[in-house]
Amino acid sequence: MKKTFIYSGIATAVMLAITPAMANETANNDVAVLDEVSVVGAGSMFKMGEVPIHQAKSAVAVTRDELDNQNVQKVDEIARYQAGFANQVFGNDTNTNWFRVRGAEVSQAVNGLPTFSYGFFTPQVASFGLEAIEVTKGADSMTFGAAQSGGLLNYVTKRAHKDQIGKGEFRTNFGTGAYGVGVDYTGKVTEDESVRYRMVGSFNNQDGEWKETNNKTIYIAPSIEWDITDRTRLAILTSYQKDYGTPSSNFYPQEGTLRPLPNGSYYSRNVNFGDPVNDTESNKQYSLGYEFSHDFANGLRLNSSYRYSHVDNYHRGGYIYPAAYAADWSPIAPSANSYMVMGNTVFNDGKAISHALDNRLSWDFNNDWLKNTLVVGTDYRHNKVDADYSLYGLAYNANLQNYRANWNQTGTPVGLPVHLKARQLGFYLQNQSRIVEKFVLGLGVRHDRTNIKESALSENAKNNNTSYSGSLMYEAPFGFNPYFSYSESFNMPLGISGVNKLYDPQITRQYELGVKYLPTWLDGVITVAGFRAKDSGALVSRDRGATVSSENPSYRKGVEVQLDTNLTDNWNATLAYTYTKAETKASNGEKTRNAQIPTNVFAAKTAYRFNNGLTVGAGVRYLGHSVTANGSFYSHARLPSATVVDLMARYNINSNWTAQLNVDNVGNRKYVASCDYYCYYGAERKVNATVSYKF
Repeated sequence: MKKTFIYSGIATAVMLAITPAMANETANNDVAVLDEVSVVGAGSMFKMGEVPIHQAKSAVAVTRDELDNQNVQKVDEIARYQAGFANQVFGNDTNTNWFRVRGAEVSQAVNGLPTFSYGFFTPQVASFGLEAIEVTKGADSMTFGAAQSGGLLNYVTKRAHKDQIGKGEFRTNFGTGAYGVGVDYTGKVTEDESVRYRMVGSFNNQDGEWKETNNKTIYIAPSIEWDITDRTRLAILTSYQKDYGTPSSNFYPQEGTLRPLPNGSYYSRNVNFGDPVNDTESNKQYSLGYEFSHDFANGLRLNSSYRYSHVDNYHRGGYIYPAAYAADWSPIAPSANSYMVMGNTVFNDGKAISHALDNRLSWDFNNDWLKNTLVVGTDYRHNKVDADYSLYGLAYNANLQNYRANWNQTGTPVGLPVHLKARQLGFYLQNQSRIVEKFVLGLGVRHDRTNIKESALSENAKNNNTSYSGSLMYEAPFGFNPYFSYSESFNMPLGISGVNKLYDPQITRQYELGVKYLPTWLDGVITVAGFRAKDSGALVSRDRGATVSSENPSYRKGVEVQLDTNLTDNWNATLAYTYTKAETKASNGEKTRNAQIPTNVFAAKTAYRFNNGLTVGAGVRYLGHSVTANGSFYSHARLPSATVVDLMARYNINSNWTAQLNVDNVGNRKYVASCDYYCYYGAERKVNATVSYKF
């Protein structure tokens, strides 16, 4: 704990020490002095202040209005109409958000600071508490150091904006096995509105799609914002969230899910092969942090942000093995073993504490032919886990023909002590130059020092890494903006692998070529991007699902097309297409296609607003074929494609009241979302009605 604040203090002192020197330097330049502080994108992970459409990489920002229109209750639902995503590959899990972008996992952040993620200590996110979700697709370690090769997601939480004073919302929703309520209000503390607060709270209950499963969420997030001067602003952000219920057991054997049983039937997607009589989870998380900004004028700004997070988790979840097994662990069809397989229990009981800090200076310099932004900063994170954990906490035998007989297992699961500490200190330098109003050149370099310790293994994993990025965009006439970028990502996975050792570092190098088109003849944006990436040390699933660092590199390439447009003042449309090819290359040169990643994904939606306040919309989602894991029971088998349809209707009753109805998967299409060693059913039909009062 002491080292945490020592590193944090050093980083802050360095920033403050060099600030006066830079301020004096900029005062001698002919740069316009700002009249007041201008905070662009508070909580954003885009440190250069640029909006996504002007970034020379695939980046998007999903607004609060878009979240509401799509009725996003679970945040991984944003992927349904975004290019680059393989949506909910593990199905509609009750307590976990699953993202796959460009064929790989993504890192998640809150208000521009990375979240700590380790097993069941991955923080949950209440969608009602968000005002935007930012996405960067593909490798990008520039933003906050360690990052997964699939990209970054940043959740921007609601805060006390000055233009929101006196405004609020009351919302209630009810639908398929679900009900909830949300309250949001912004008020002033002082008469001059320099100090203001915001209170956000919600409660939601959602039954799982598997028998006897459910999840309840309580979320409270008070925040306060203080304009100390017209150039200095401080925001204090806090939150409390509790998720509790019976977790989903959505792990299905390939036989009877992907392929039929000997009698030609398939397992119902509502079967619970776990033990809901005993399965339970309680996840409580607390956070406290600040965002501080100061404008020194003459283009120089200081930003500092910090967040403390505490997660208490208790999880007990039964599961079955994906097949029966011979003495040498070769898979056998469960039907050939009287439908008997082994079962076991995941058990976790403990807490995780994390600190994240980011300090940076930004300097804008302009002249007749150049607009330049330079950012120099340092970030630090410290994570600690103390828990009892086991993937094999309580073994039992399971009968797949009589799944209820597997419930109410006697005995208490046992976990092994896990004491994990991880630290990372990073230094970064980014520069973006707009040259003669046509060329946008971006350059970045950062260095990270990591140290991970696990006391039970007496193992210490240290790694130093330097990451580079570069990009060039040409803003051509008529809104046609081609670009090229190179980026790297670096990540040290936390935890103990399936072979009882710490993970190896993950390194990704990515090339991207694309175009962002803002046509003069259409009110919209068209983006096209192609990429190639190489991953070293990627996490893969082996044998009965154990996760290990791959000794073989993975290669990914793809094409993404996104169209977002207003065809008329009342009619909008979205189209998203994704092609992805992800393979792992063995030492003998043989390439094997990676599981769970569909080759083609297509989605389109449209909505029309009538003059009487009624809006109706429809969407179609096509999930192309993917394959199972190499070495699984149906090794490298091809999954069939699937198409589902969504409908929406919204009616603005008056300036305050709005009613909305969303129906996802209208036809209740039964399909397999993906398979690795297990198979996972896609989300079934969901109906949800929302009534909102805004004032």
